Amino acid sequence: MASRKEAVASTVEVTSGVFNEEKITLNGAVGNKTSKKPIPARLDVELEELFAENVVAKIWNVAVNLFKKQNNVLTHYPETVPQTGPHAGQHELREAEFWTCGFFPGSLYALLERSMKYPQYFKIPFSNRLQFSKELLELARTWAEPLHAMATRTDTHDMGFIIQPALRMDWELTGNVKSLESVLVAARSLASRYDERVNAIRSWDQAINKRYSYTDKDVDFLVIIDSMCNLDLLYYAGYHTSDQKLIDIATTHAHTVLKTVVRDDFSTFHLVNFDPKTGEVKNKLTNQGYRDWSTWSRGQAWAILGFAQTFIWTKDPVFLQASISLANYFLSRMDSSTHSYPYVPLWDFDTPVPLAKGELPLRDTSAGMIAANGLLLLHQTLQGEEAGARFFSAAIRIARETVELSLSKSKASFQPPIDDSENVGVVGMSGEPFEAILRNATANRNDDSLRQYWDHGLVYADYYFLEFGNKLIRMGLI
Repeated sequence: MASRKEAVASTVEVTSGVFNEEKITLNGAVGNKTSKKPIPARLDVELEELFAENVVAKIWNVAVNLFKKQNNVLTHYPETVPQTGPHAGQHELREAEFWTCGFFPGSLYALLERSMKYPQYFKIPFSNRLQFSKELLELARTWAEPLHAMATRTDTHDMGFIIQPALRMDWELTGNVKSLESVLVAARSLASRYDERVNAIRSWDQAINKRYSYTDKDVDFLVIIDSMCNLDLLYYAGYHTSDQKLIDIATTHAHTVLKTVVRDDFSTFHLVNFDPKTGEVKNKLTNQGYRDWSTWSRGQAWAILGFAQTFIWTKDPVFLQASISLANYFLSRMDSSTHSYPYVPLWDFDTPVPLAKGELPLRDTSAGMIAANGLLLLHQTLQGEEAGARFFSAAIRIARETVELSLSKSKASFQPPIDDSENVGVVGMSGEPFEAILRNATANRNDDSLRQYWDHGLVYADYYFLEFGNKLIRMGLI
């Protein structure tokens, strides 16, 4: 009997979306005589916080202040912002080599893209916008500069996360050849981790927690679901250089992940351990989720986005069908939730939900925003189909509920200049200062993890929040 995963290879069944299509008269008023198409919602109004001065001022303020605090030498990058404790509201930093280092520079470039290409969605109170854009570019390049040296790293699979958000955008927005060269070098570095015996790219060299310890690369070959979102780097570089090997490595890896890391019901494992000599699966585990058998929501989100990106490059319907089915699973788990704001997903879909009155379950806003980006790609791919409409509606709902529940109440704004210089370096903050845009992310709540931290601001939650806004603009959806 065919499994669900096998069945989906021959057919795609997606529940149609439901839209609130009011009857609208030809002059735009609600009535009985309708135009052929309803007037679309003003998403730039409904989701105005995506484009508010607050997001520009917060990212700018952190970039300027953390650069000064490090004496103008960037050795550490933002990761989390605690919601409680002695350092609540302030960024906690990680060493520059940590896998998240590319997301904060990426946020600066997301804002730069708006400034340069879509100024109507770039909310700043200055008349001299060209000067501000110039200073923003200088600041973005300052934060991106240390990333160039990381392009040669062969000790990590996270090259897409480290390199693409900033350096690819620097190349595309400004034509900086140095940044393109770093992107191409990073792709070759990532490809060096491919092993044809496993038909996969090694994700981690080791995995150690309270329950297991994998440290010998000759014995264990570790692949995580997150790896799907680093394949975009290989395709981008492969097509820029006509290097078919990079393209083939990415596609082969995607097939291996679909076969081994994605379950038959299109939920996902986090971590699969292979025998590096035979390619056989040894263990299927979690490292950051609730249990081995559970569905870690951020892992599911990485899969939705990664398979959607892979389809866009390959046009192989197997990858489109995989992304659709992964998305359906993600949405079905949120639809079945009984807590408030169900579209701000639980950190793991199978974690026990608190029953105490007034207690809110632990969420992961990064999972929601990553998934929302993937859903927009599916909408773009499936334009004119009911499935595409449903995914668009779901993406907007994720963003809306995330803003309602998790947007920090602390708002940043640029202060009026004290003279005619229009100095943009001074930022004011309302309420208790909180340096991240979003709250309620969960980096790692696994009981066996050696480092657990949760319910905080998170650098890649903010990045994918900004990138979601940019995707809406690029697609002409607002």
